[in-house]
Amino acid sequence: MQFRVLGPPGIYDDVRRASVQLTSPKQRALLGALLVRLGTPVPTEELIRELWGNNAPDKAGNALQAHVSRLRQQLIEAEPSRANTPRLVVRGPGYVLQARPEELDSVQFRLQVTRAKRLLAADPRAAALLLRKALGLWRGPALDGGSHGPLCAAAAARLEEERLTALEDLCDASLRIGRHEEVVRRLEELVVAHPTRARFRDQLALALQRCGRQGEARAVRRGAAHQAEDRTPVRTGNVRVLREPGSLRATEPAPAGTGTAVATMEPAPGWPAEGDLVDGPGTQGHELHRLRVRVEELTSQQHALRSELQRLTALLEERVPARRRDSA
Repeated sequence: MQFRVLGPPGIYDDVRRASVQLTSPKQRALLGALLVRLGTPVPTEELIRELWGNNAPDKAGNALQAHVSRLRQQLIEAEPSRANTPRLVVRGPGYVLQARPEELDSVQFRLQVTRAKRLLAADPRAAALLLRKALGLWRGPALDGGSHGPLCAAAAARLEEERLTALEDLCDASLRIGRHEEVVRRLEELVVAHPTRARFRDQLALALQRCGRQGEARAVRRGAAHQAEDRTPVRTGNVRVLREPGSLRATEPAPAGTGTAVATMEPAPGWPAEGDLVDGPGTQGHELHRLRVRVEELTSQQHALRSELQRLTALLEERVPARRRDSA
């Protein structure tokens, strides 16, 4: 059995080679909250907050129990041998989902990234392979479509930061093995999508320098070539970049002075499958995918902001009653 948080919360049955179909968004939200604290009891109050926020129904405890019961039954149907030892059980004032760490995709991701970091200096080629494999586990924004409560929002923000760090390491490994021409094309879009991450910009400047494009490297270091506010595409030479990082590369340079790229494209070899998402050749397909990249970035930021708002709200609610007691 595989439990998934690198994308929408989900369960994959290894034996049947099929996903377990969850019956409702609330059930997906419940699964996400339990997976965030895998093996640790999650109090009922926290689960109610994850599923309903400040709009919990009058009998939220009973509604939660019904969702738990349905999720437990689906897990048993997927694993009949565990009918007497269900994974989802009551413990103390809450519920716990039991699984081995290696059954969670985020744990697999972290293990592969950790191995890659150890190899990065000595064997960057092997490190790059591990990082591509790790990034290939992602199916979309972490915990997408699940809970928007503080537990899942904070976990999603942490995972997104880990994903971006792994992308930085992958670009680093690619530079170490001399793939600067390919990494330029990837980094151009990453710098646009994440203008505050200095490591992407530094890597782009280094890649451009190794390609003999000294002027553009200096412009990147000054930040003059990037217009993060209006999200305009980076222009490097005569090629207008409107691609998902690493997804496609132009097979022919643009005609001198035109400022447009030739539409003939082919996949850039060796990059994660996430880069192969352009819907079709031509400007419309690239523009559509650029917007999807932007939506994913905003979703990640939204998770982080919502988590901080929930934390500050909870802190304020704790302090107000204390002040009232003191004044009484």
